[in-house]
Amino acid sequence: MSTGTEIIQDALAEIGAFSTAMPASAASIESGRRKLNSMLELWLSDNIILGTTPLEVSGDELNEPADSRNAIVYNLALQLAGPFSNGKQIVTQTLANNARSNFMKIKSLYRTIDIPDKVISSTTPLGAGNRVGAWTRQYFPKGSTISN
Repeated sequence: MSTGTEIIQDALAEIGAFSTAMPASAASIESGRRKLNSMLELWLSDNIILGTTPLEVSGDELNEPADSRNAIVYNLALQLAGPFSNGKQIVTQTLANNARSNFMKIKSLYRTIDIPDKVISSTTPLGAGNRVGAWTRQYFPKGSTISN
């Protein structure tokens, strides 16, 4: 678990916009906080439930799972790359590949999928041996579902 500032600084370092010799400005950190919150809300909308806490200020605790930290950092770096590019290419192929592969791993681990009830055909016999007469058979009612 990390603070928002640590995540943002690591993302900025991935694109070369942060180092100990060249610290990020307060405006850059604030912009990173907004983009981080937006990115995590987008993931939540896609049913990727990490259990993170939206940041009120950048120094707040994000409460991300430990195995999702790199995916958050790499993908946030891609989000932040635009304003820092100054017309030059700052996103390396390695960063793009790391962001993609880590996101796919997080998606496979934390995405929740709702499986709907199965609608059974109205020509499916109901039970075994449910006969009232010699030629009558009992079938599932039309539109019946079977729960998972």
